[in-house]
Amino acid sequence: MKVETIFLLTGNQFSNAISTWASVRAEEVVQVSDKLSDFFDRTDSLLIFNKNQEINSEIQEIKTVYDKQQKPVHKIDINGTLMVGIANLDLWVETNKCRRILVLGAEELASNPNLERYT
Repeated sequence: MKVETIFLLTGNQFSNAISTWASVRAEEVVQVSDKLSDFFDRTDSLLIFNKNQEINSEIQEIKTVYDKQQKPVHKIDINGTLMVGIANLDLWVETNKCRRILVLGAEELASNPNLERYT
């Protein structure tokens, strides 16, 4: 299922690593700066890639803002089962009618060999 827009952080190694994946899943991929005001109002949902359910403090802070505004948030553990991760992502997008998704992940995920399974 294609979404309207995926937002990625400019200059982020994780964002660079998934840019091809994002372009396949969205009609448009937009690079944004790391200032919350730059992307919060333009997105309707948040997708977080993580490793073993660990989320760094910066991403947790952004997640908290989305939670407070009751915007859908979904997490994918790249060390988890691939088929479950993909199926749950598709279901989440469809159920929540996500059209403009901010996708975040810690910089160190770019070098995790399991990320290749998603890209």
